[in-house]
Amino acid sequence: MLKILKAVGLTVPFIMIAGLVGCSNQSRPAFEDVVNREIVFPEYPSSGWTYLSFSQAHGYQVNYLGKNGRAWLWYPGNSVVVPEEWKRDTVAGQKAVCWRHPAKSYNPVTKRYGGSFACQSLALSQRRIIARLKGDPFALSSDKIPYRLSKCSAPKEFDFNRDQFRC
Repeated sequence: MLKILKAVGLTVPFIMIAGLVGCSNQSRPAFEDVVNREIVFPEYPSSGWTYLSFSQAHGYQVNYLGKNGRAWLWYPGNSVVVPEEWKRDTVAGQKAVCWRHPAKSYNPVTKRYGGSFACQSLALSQRRIIARLKGDPFALSSDKIPYRLSKCSAPKEFDFNRDQFRC
C-alpha cells in the first residue's frame, strides 16, 4: 500500500528509489535479482536520458535525469511525478549514485523517509537499468505523468527483454 505525502496542498503518493547500500545503517531492500546482472549502460547516470529500471522489490521505475542534478521519478502506483535531486559520489571508498527525495516522502521497501541524500553503489544502480530513451519522451519534467504506472508493466516505448524482466 502506498503512503501519501501531503505537500503544498497536493496529495502525492510517493515511493523512493532503492535504499542505501553500504552507506549507512538503513535497512537493505531485497535486490538479489539485480546483483549478478550485466551492466548494460555503464555511462549511467547521465543527464538527458530517461531510464527504465527494474527490481522485484520496486518493479518498473521510469526516471528522467535532467541537467544540474535534477530528476523526475515516475513510480508505479503514483498519481504524480516525484521531483528528485541526484549526484555521483564516493561513499566508504565506493563509487555511488545518491538521490534526494522530498522530506515527507516514504519508501515502503526500505521503510525510510526522504529529505537527505541516500546513496547506493553505482555498480548496483547500473545493474538495475534495463533500457533507456533519449531526452524526456514522457515529459516528466513537466511534473505530470502520462498515466498511472503498474509495478509489473513497463511503458511500451522501452525496448528490452520483457520475458527476462518481469514480476
